[in-house]
Amino acid sequence: MSKETNRKAVLIAVMLANFLSAIDVSIVGTAMPTIIGTLGGLPIMSWVFSAFLLASTVTVPIYGKLSDLFGRKVIFMLGAIFIILGSILCAMSGSMEQLIIFRVVQGLGAGGIMAVATTIIGDIFTVEERGKFQGLLASVWGISAVIGPLLGGLMIKFLSWEWVFYINVPVGIIAMLVLFVSLHENIERKKHKIDYIGSFTLAVSMTSLLLALLSGGSQYAWGSIQIIGLFVLAVVVFIWFFINERRAAEPMIPFELFKNPTISVSSTANFLSGAVLMGLNSYIPSYIQGVVGDSPTMAGMVLMPLSIGWPLASFIGGRQLTKWSFRNTSIAGLAFIAVGTVLITFTSTSIGLWYPMIVLFVIGFGMGLSTLSFTVAVQTAVTWNQRGIATASLQFVRSLGSAVGVAIMGALMNAKILSDLTQKGIANPLDATNALLDETRRPHLPADLLATLSNAFGAGLHDTFLLIAAFGILGFAVTLAFPRKQVVAGEGS
Repeated sequence: MSKETNRKAVLIAVMLANFLSAIDVSIVGTAMPTIIGTLGGLPIMSWVFSAFLLASTVTVPIYGKLSDLFGRKVIFMLGAIFIILGSILCAMSGSMEQLIIFRVVQGLGAGGIMAVATTIIGDIFTVEERGKFQGLLASVWGISAVIGPLLGGLMIKFLSWEWVFYINVPVGIIAMLVLFVSLHENIERKKHKIDYIGSFTLAVSMTSLLLALLSGGSQYAWGSIQIIGLFVLAVVVFIWFFINERRAAEPMIPFELFKNPTISVSSTANFLSGAVLMGLNSYIPSYIQGVVGDSPTMAGMVLMPLSIGWPLASFIGGRQLTKWSFRNTSIAGLAFIAVGTVLITFTSTSIGLWYPMIVLFVIGFGMGLSTLSFTVAVQTAVTWNQRGIATASLQFVRSLGSAVGVAIMGALMNAKILSDLTQKGIANPLDATNALLDETRRPHLPADLLATLSNAFGAGLHDTFLLIAAFGILGFAVTLAFPRKQVVAGEGS
């Protein structure tokens, strides 16, 4: 396959497609105030992001399995078509409700790209080359996080908000065309027994779980019938999924994969890393705005070192991965993460913003090393016909860890703030906390109330940072079980 495939062209196509998925959150977030001003729908604004996250997360393992059955090219094309179609529809939205629906279409495409892009790199490059090029691909995420807000701001200023979606169209078409003519696969043509029941039950169970995690504590109380019902549905349908997978001829997720210690350790540590990453992205800005009292712009600046450390570590680690070994690189990455998450618990207003910025760079460096090592190790541990689902499963557990982790953190923080403010006699603690984070309402708060709210909010965030540190330390402990000897599976074609 490598003799027929133009590897450089394929790499460019994959990086372009990955760029579309990676830049989405930051560029749309920048345009969101303008979009709300045009379409309205402030109360349901968060679902513009949640709908995309939900669709892309749930479909990643399904696309991964389909790419093992029918090849990477056709699934890549399908994902790109969904992104292009969804982007056009989003730009044409006449209401916030329409935008949310069309973001689901975009998310369906992003799930395909996320599942297949990394797998293609594992297919066309040798074990020795994978680290270098997976690191290059990973750097796209860091670059996107940095330039996304800038690009979004320029489009809003000189064009219109619709262009944050229209920009995906030419980039997506170019990526499709380049990959179509450059990637050649030798797929064994045979009739497959598609696991329709597995696909359906996996999608329903994971959608129910993510909806519960995304809605709990915000739209509905954690103890409400809606949230409990979603959790029960998720568990019941997942049991059905598990039983089906044990019987299916070609299961959607072959559970025997996780008997391989490389895959089980990488997946568990990736789940915990996902919780750390989403926790920092969610609560560092809250700390900057609610405790320090600075602007959302400054909150974004403080987070930036995380996005700089990640691609830097991927670049360095990619060139040294085979020399350092998967085990040593993974342990080093989680060691940086564990140390960084412990250090972040000492963040205080007396130290200044330079301190969390340095710590976040350390954590980002650890994320870059560990993500790279896990990806290449898992791809090396399986043959071609399992590489798609193995890679997709690794990405899926990170997203799942992000959703589960941030839900637990949010429940912990809200309980702490509610308890502290209730004891202080604050009549409406949640509304008062919202006022603390609102740039327009905060300046009008009485000084004593502002201090009370800030202290309670800071205490809640401190407990959250302690939980993030616990996830980081546990992740490091898990990587110590990484196999000392890596078995390289047959490559296939």
